[in-house]
Amino acid sequence: MNPFLRKPEGKINWTWVLMVVGLIALHNQHLIKTDPENTYPKRIRRALRLWVNPAETELEKHLIGKGIVCEEPALLYQKVAGATVVINTNGAIGSGVFIGPRLIATANHVVDGKNLKVLLPQLEEDNLAKPGRPIAVDFVNRIKGLDLAFVTTRHPHHSWLNLERNLQLDTNMIIVGHPKAKYYSLQKARIKKKASMSSSEFVIFKDNEIFFGNSGGAMVNCNGNLVGVVSMMSNFQNSMLKQGIGINANTIGRYVQNLKLG
Repeated sequence: MNPFLRKPEGKINWTWVLMVVGLIALHNQHLIKTDPENTYPKRIRRALRLWVNPAETELEKHLIGKGIVCEEPALLYQKVAGATVVINTNGAIGSGVFIGPRLIATANHVVDGKNLKVLLPQLEEDNLAKPGRPIAVDFVNRIKGLDLAFVTTRHPHHSWLNLERNLQLDTNMIIVGHPKAKYYSLQKARIKKKASMSSSEFVIFKDNEIFFGNSGGAMVNCNGNLVGVVSMMSNFQNSMLKQGIGINANTIGRYVQNLKLG
């Protein structure tokens, strides 16, 4: 019997149901590799979370993570997003953050390509920021052997973040970047192994919904200072542990000084 023949009215066509479920499962497997923060189970969990605890602002609807403990997180996000740029090379996309009027810190692999284009942020009141107009680039400094790079712009930008020199202050932070979406992202995170940052180039962070595609994004503490920039973290072990890696502010500051960029 042909399974695609019309069934009597009132009966469920299980063949079609199984086909739809199979297609959803295949697409979810694709999302796990390309857009892990938006897999179907995570979308459902976020929808349930918002149903149980409705968002007070439009911004809270987009929060990745269980919550931000910083005071006035919306204002903090606006400050960080105002200094965060989108970096595009040959169709690949990443983020960067101004640490001076003409100086951007980002991940090395984000600028690994030709036709580099930097887009300034366009801030939206009570909503996520989105990419705006381009800004001309003068020079790119890539740090050999480290996932860190600096982009010098031709013209100054009005908003930048200060480097946090005392990395022992706080464990709570937010991460702002642009992972393959229309808007900038807002992620809650917590620093792990804080004591190790004094002798390491890295900062390890953990969240309940770790996601990829946010490379070069700003890692900021509740004071609004830059703790680090997100490094490449598409690593199976990091994924299983739900943790990510960034280049810490002390390392960024040291290279700025050594290269006489500041």
